[in-house]
Amino acid sequence: MPLQTGTRIAHYEILGPLGAGGMGEVYRATDTKLKREVALKILPRHFADQPERLARFEQEAVLLASLNHPHIAAIYGLEHVDDVRFLVLELVEGPTLADRVVTGPMPVAEALKVAGQIADALSAAHDKGIVHRDLKPANVKLTADGKVKVLDFGLAKAFDAARSITAPNAQTDLRGQHTGVGVVMGTASYMSPEQAEGRVVDKRTDVFSFGVVLYEMLTGKRLFDGKSDAHVLVHVIEQEPDWSKLPPLPSGVQALMERCLQKDPAQRLRDIGDVRLLLQASMTSPLRPIETTSRHVPSKARWLWPAVAAALVVAVLAIGAIFWPQPAPIVAADAVRFDIARSPGQTSLFVAISPDGRRLAFGSVRPDGVTEIWVRSLETQEARPLAATANVQGAPFWSADSRYIIFSADGKIRRVDASGGPAQLLADVQNVIVGGFTTDDGRLVYAEGIRGLWQMPSSGGTATALDIGPDAAAALLPTELPGGSIAYCACASAASPGIYLVTPGAGPPRQLLPDMSPVKYAPSPDPEVGYLLFMRGLTNANEPGTLMAQRIHPRQLNLIGDPIAIAENVRVFSASDTGVLVYSEEGTVVPAGIPGILQGQLTWFDRAGRIVSTVGEPGLYRIPALSPDGQLVALERADAVTQNIDVYLFEFARGISNRFTLDPTRDVQPVWFPDGASVLYGRLIQGDRSEWYRRAANMAGEEEPLFRDSGRGVASSISPDGRFVLFTGPLPGPADIQVVDLARVREAREALPLVATPTFNEANARFSPDGRWFAYASNESGTTEIYVRPFNPDAAAGESLSAGGRVMVSKGGATAVGAIWRADGRELFYVSNDGTLMVVPVSLEPTFSVGGAPQPLFKLPTTLVFFDVSSDGEQFLMPVPQGAGAAIPPYRVILNWTSTLD
Repeated sequence: MPLQTGTRIAHYEILGPLGAGGMGEVYRATDTKLKREVALKILPRHFADQPERLARFEQEAVLLASLNHPHIAAIYGLEHVDDVRFLVLELVEGPTLADRVVTGPMPVAEALKVAGQIADALSAAHDKGIVHRDLKPANVKLTADGKVKVLDFGLAKAFDAARSITAPNAQTDLRGQHTGVGVVMGTASYMSPEQAEGRVVDKRTDVFSFGVVLYEMLTGKRLFDGKSDAHVLVHVIEQEPDWSKLPPLPSGVQALMERCLQKDPAQRLRDIGDVRLLLQASMTSPLRPIETTSRHVPSKARWLWPAVAAALVVAVLAIGAIFWPQPAPIVAADAVRFDIARSPGQTSLFVAISPDGRRLAFGSVRPDGVTEIWVRSLETQEARPLAATANVQGAPFWSADSRYIIFSADGKIRRVDASGGPAQLLADVQNVIVGGFTTDDGRLVYAEGIRGLWQMPSSGGTATALDIGPDAAAALLPTELPGGSIAYCACASAASPGIYLVTPGAGPPRQLLPDMSPVKYAPSPDPEVGYLLFMRGLTNANEPGTLMAQRIHPRQLNLIGDPIAIAENVRVFSASDTGVLVYSEEGTVVPAGIPGILQGQLTWFDRAGRIVSTVGEPGLYRIPALSPDGQLVALERADAVTQNIDVYLFEFARGISNRFTLDPTRDVQPVWFPDGASVLYGRLIQGDRSEWYRRAANMAGEEEPLFRDSGRGVASSISPDGRFVLFTGPLPGPADIQVVDLARVREAREALPLVATPTFNEANARFSPDGRWFAYASNESGTTEIYVRPFNPDAAAGESLSAGGRVMVSKGGATAVGAIWRADGRELFYVSNDGTLMVVPVSLEPTFSVGGAPQPLFKLPTTLVFFDVSSDGEQFLMPVPQGAGAAIPPYRVILNWTSTLD
C-alpha cells in the first residue's frame, strides 16, 4: 500500500512519492538522524518470501554501495523494518536527461559535456565489475549546478540477482529473470543487440547504450523507435543509425559513436574510459559536417526474414513477460497483448493513453484523499505522480503531440508537461472538465460538466461555447474525427441520450448509437475506415460494460456494419492514434472528482471487522449519515456518466433507496437534524459558493433555503438543539472550522470562524452528544490528528464560541475524515493513517477527558473512507470497494488492436 506523507519507517519520515516502477515504489524522505533528505526505494514485498533471492540481492547491493563517485547517485543502505525492505538512496534534485531531450536536441557542447560525465560514471563502475544494464535518459539526472548523476546504477543486476535461476530456454523478461542465454533485460529503445537477443552481456552493453543516449541528446530523437516494443527490438537488432540526422560535430566524435554502436560486441569499443578521454579531447576541435557514408563501420550482412521473425518472437515474449508475473502466452506478432500490474492500494479513476501510445496517464487517490495524475511509461514500467495535479477532477486528456495533459482542479483548467514540472493556468471553469482534445489549428476543445462543449486557444485564453443544439449542455467526452467532426456522449439529461456526431457549422448533431457511453475515435491502417470505441450495457450506477468497436467512414461519417465486442466487464478504456488500446475492469468511467467518493457497496461491519450485512446495490457513494433513530441512512451518490451527485435516502426495513434531491447541480454533504425529521444538504453552485437547504425526510413539501456560503464550505454537524451548524471552509484553500447560527434571520446567517489558522487545515468537526464539545481533524502539528475543543453557545457578543484549550485524542496520525462520537459520548472513532479504525474511550462528565490510549478495531478496505456508527457503537456503516481484498485488476494492453477485428 502506498505510504502516506508523515509515515515513519525507522528514523526515516516520508515526505511524499517520487515515482514507481518495476523495481519498487520511490519516496522522498527525511533521515531524522543525519538531518538530510534521501530517496527510499521500497522493494516488492514478495522478496521477503524468498530468502535465497533476498540474500543474493543483498550481496549485490553491498557491491553497489561501494561505488563512490561524484557522477553516481549513491546507495546509503539496505534496511529491513517491520517486513518492509528498502534501499536508502541519495536524493538527486533536478530534471532527468529525458526531461531535457523531450524539448529538442541539446547544443553540441552541452551534449558532449553531459556525455563525458556519464562516461566517467560508467568507467568508475566498470572498474569495479559493475554493469549498469539499463542506461537511458530517464536514469540520468541533471543538477542545478550542471553536474550529472547516473541513477539506479547496477540495480537491474541487483534485482536480477534476487530472482531465481531458471532454465536457459525459459521465457524472457525485459526486467530480467537471469543473466543466462535467452534472457532479455533492460529498456527496449536503449538495449544493445545482445540484450535484445537474450545473450550474455558485459560492460560493452553499456557502451552501446551510451552511444544510443548520445545520439538522442544530439538529435532530440530516439535512435531506435517504433509503434511497439516488439518493433523497437527488431530495429535494435537490424537497423543502422541514420547519421545524416546528426549536427556538425568535432573531429572524431562521429567515428567514436560509430564504434560505440557496432551491432557485434566484438567490433565495438571495449572500454568506456577511452570514450571519456576522446570526448574530452574533442571539446576543443572545430565542428565538421557529418559523413553520411561511414568509412569506419564494416558493412553488416542483411538478416534473412527467418532471423528477423525469430527476433520478433523473442521481443513479443519479452514484452509480455514485463507485466505478467508468470510466463506470458505466445501471441501473434501482429497483435501483442499484455497486462500492466498495478501497485496495491492504487485506485484507478481514469486511464488515458497518449496519442503516440508511449505513456499512460491515470488518476489515483493518495492515502490522504487527494486525487492526482500519475504517468507511466509503457516502455520502462516507470511511473510517477505529477505533483502539480493535486485535486484533479473529471476526465483529463492528452494534447495531440503527447507532451501535455490537460486537467481541471479547484475551478481552473490547466495543462502540465507529462514529464513533470509546474502546471500552466489556461482558464477558469465553473465545473469540472470531462474530456477533450487539441486540434491541428491550435484550438483546445473540451467538455465542461453540465455546460457542454467549449473551445479556446490551446495555450489558454477566453473560452467560447460550441453551439450544437438544444442538448448542448449534455455533451461530454468529445473525440475528434478526421475533417473536424466531433463525436460525444449525450448524457442522461439529453432528450434522447446516446452517442452523437456533429460537424460544427454544418448542421445539428445526429445520433450514431443509442448507448450512453464514453466514446473514442481511433484510426486504423486503412485510411477509409476508422473505429468508434464505446461501451454497451453501461449503467448510471457505473456497472461494467462490454467494450465495443464500431467501424465508421471517417470522412463520409456513416457507420459500417455492426459493432464488434472486444472485451467484457470493462469500466475504463483509452486508445492511442498508433494502435494501442488500454482498458481496465476497475475504475470509474468519469470520476466525480471529490475525495472519498468510490465505487463500492454499502456494508455493515462489527467491531472485529466482520461483515454483518450489505446495503442496497453497488454504486458511487460517499458520506453515509445514519438518522438519529438508525432507520435510515442519507448519503451522496454520484452518476458515473453525467457527473452529477445527489443525496439519496435508504430505508433499512424495506430495503429501498429514494433519490432525495432532484436538482441538476451537485447536492452534497447530508447532515441530519437532531429530531430526525429533516436533512440539511448543500448545493454546489457555479463559481465558488454553495447554498444550503433543509428538506423533510418524508420528502413532503419543498426544500427550504437556509443560507449561502461564499467560500463553498461543507457542513459536518448540527448541535443537539438544532441551532448551530459546523462547517469546513473555505474550500479550496487552507480550511478552517466555521459555525453558522440558524437562530439568526436568514439574511444574517453567515459562516463565522470557530477554529482558524493561517496555513493549516482544520476539517470535519462534529458536536458531542451534549453539544458542549466538538471533535475535529487538524494538521497543525505537521501530521493530521484528532482534537476536541469546548463549545460555548452562550458566549457574549465578541467572545469566542470555542474558548478554552484543545485535547489531542488520536496518536500517530489520523485521516481528515475526522472523528465520530458514540451516541452516549463515551467513545470516539476515527481512522488512522494506515487505514485502521481506531476507538478512544472518553468521558463528558464533569468535563471532557480521555480515558485511555487509542485502540485498533480493524483494518478498513481503503484508507480514506467516510463512515458512520450505530448508536451503541457496535456496528459501522461504510462504502467498501467492490472486490476489496482481491487482486487489483491490471491494465490490459493490446498493441495493434485493430488487427484482432479482421
